[in-house]
Amino acid sequence: MSQPLLECDSVTVRFRGLLALNDVSFSLQQGEILGIIGPNGAGKSTLFNVITGIYRANAGRIRFAGRDLNGKPAHRIVELGIARTFQSSRLFTDMSVLDNVVIGLHTRTRTSVLDAILRYRRARRELNDAATRAGELLRTVSAELYEQRHRRAGELAQADRRRLEIARALATEPKLLLLDEPSSGMDDRETQALVRDIRGVHQRRPDLSIMIIEHDMSLVAALPDRVMVLDYGQKIAEGSFESIRSLEHVERAYLGGKSSHA
Repeated sequence: MSQPLLECDSVTVRFRGLLALNDVSFSLQQGEILGIIGPNGAGKSTLFNVITGIYRANAGRIRFAGRDLNGKPAHRIVELGIARTFQSSRLFTDMSVLDNVVIGLHTRTRTSVLDAILRYRRARRELNDAATRAGELLRTVSAELYEQRHRRAGELAQADRRRLEIARALATEPKLLLLDEPSSGMDDRETQALVRDIRGVHQRRPDLSIMIIEHDMSLVAALPDRVMVLDYGQKIAEGSFESIRSLEHVERAYLGGKSSHA
């Protein structure tokens, strides 16, 4: 097997003495889809936050594409090729759907504010290219979303807002995409449509690795190649969905009440 794209080795995160992540280790191959499940407060979002530089690990090591991520700021991690969505919507609701994706392209453009003033033609050409690319990304995620590209983002239905967040994350040209509860607020029909959309993105970008935090077991059963279970900040199981779904300690983690950590 080739070198993993992402390696987390004994990652530990503490908040005022409480263990949010406790000695968590796993790896992710290029092109693999990994689902992360567990009860509320199990450390799932904390894991995303430490991978993306929002939090710092107190112990352990995170490597991405052979580079050590420990201590790197969030914007540098984006430049290295990691993008994410969040549980709560972070769209620019007064801007168009298309412009929300154009903003996501800023990490891959060269025009500065000074260039925009002094080299108007070059800046204008780059902006037009960005709009074209943004349209392609919208179409990649969802043809229906592309048809709404000139609407205000705040006018979109919840399911389409989630799709737009994915399109904007893809605008950074990531090697690894982290999706934090992408089906939140969706009904069963919308969730199944989202599964098809994410699968379609992956078919077009088979080299793209994806990590998904999710509570909807229909999505977890349908999409990831592998599932990791967290509880009280610890990894308690890892494997295919079929292999972990009936494990007694996994059932107990879900049915035995919520964890107490962030």
